[in-house]
Amino acid sequence: MRLTVIGCAGSHPGPDSACSSYVLEHDGFRLLVDLGNGALGELQKHVDPRDVDALFLTHLHGDHWLDLVPLSHMRRHHPDGRVPSPLPVYAPTADRDRITGAFGRARLDDAFDLRPPADGVIGPFAVRVLRTAHPIETYALRVAAAGRALVYTSDTGWFADLVGFARDADLLLAEAGFADDADNPPGVHLTATQTGELARGANVGRLVVTHVAPWHDADDQRRRAAAAFGGRTDLARPGAAFDV
Repeated sequence: MRLTVIGCAGSHPGPDSACSSYVLEHDGFRLLVDLGNGALGELQKHVDPRDVDALFLTHLHGDHWLDLVPLSHMRRHHPDGRVPSPLPVYAPTADRDRITGAFGRARLDDAFDLRPPADGVIGPFAVRVLRTAHPIETYALRVAAAGRALVYTSDTGWFADLVGFARDADLLLAEAGFADDADNPPGVHLTATQTGELARGANVGRLVVTHVAPWHDADDQRRRAAAAFGGRTDLARPGAAFDV
């Protein structure tokens, strides 16, 4: 599997990154995970968005899905006339009116085939999901293919089941949205140290730190996570690619 970071800024785009979005590829299949605001522009540097095979939205906060709106325009109206079939979009059901509200009266079914998130198969990937500790319906994602596994925490506060879910993953893509030394509310985001502790407790092969808010020092977040993990720790940046 190959993971390419499209956007990695937390909560809002930063000067150097759009919000959350990642492409996972294997055997010619492209699974797009999240499509936060600003991500569609960076995505076009790596793949024609009309060639994405499926999209998994981990939750419906805007920094993880809002570029679904311009994506619909691109898929419908590209001047070369190639209109792909509706894109399978796996999205939480409880807040799905956020999607329909953003599109107003426009149809969705000609552009997107909305499906609920669930354990199963998406293309060549075996997929498992886990509800996280976040204010709205949100899912962590475990994707496996060819004997390798990647886990993406999406947005979450600390909870014990996350360790077992990430157990022995070859790569853990984990958020570090909160600073360690702040008065953080529970059940929203992980701190950098918690991200490293998760990686250590789950015995993962490699940690990639993501979803750092633009007002935090991303390099410092990586260092703190690395200190708690003790293993190989990288920082997600737009365009960075990782073989899993």
